[in-house]
Amino acid sequence: MMPTRVPPTAGAGRAAADRVVVVDDDDATVALMTDLLTRAGVSEVHGVTDPREALRVIREVDADLVVLDLTMPHLDGYEILARLRDGEGASVFRPVLVMTGDASAAARARALALEATDVLVKPVPMRQTIHHVLELLRARHAARADHAVGARTPAPRPARA
Repeated sequence: MMPTRVPPTAGAGRAAADRVVVVDDDDATVALMTDLLTRAGVSEVHGVTDPREALRVIREVDADLVVLDLTMPHLDGYEILARLRDGEGASVFRPVLVMTGDASAAARARALALEATDVLVKPVPMRQTIHHVLELLRARHAARADHAVGARTPAPRPARA
């Protein structure tokens, strides 16, 4: 594997603690994402290869961002996403970046209907991955800051059909 060059300031300008949980049943993908995000300046990256443990880890570490695969054994990413969103209040903004090998419009539509923040199709260029993660972390921290000072009331989540 070729080393990835990440600018030393890639993580600059964000809060000191970023907690990202990567959920994918492929060990190599979790290891690659953990390394990539750590080198990009993310302070905590937690890898989960057993999707049955995902919700527990996400809640335990109070993840700022979840990177989620869709196709996994035992519990797919759609079910994890649905359970995560059902267990959170409407005022919680926890971005979920879906990274999947399923390039179909149906997979994208279903993930977005379950309130995924964005969907990327694997293989994703490393710079694009870093860019998406850092932007979603900035959005999460901004939403938390706004909520803490009562600057604005978050828009309610759309109802699922």
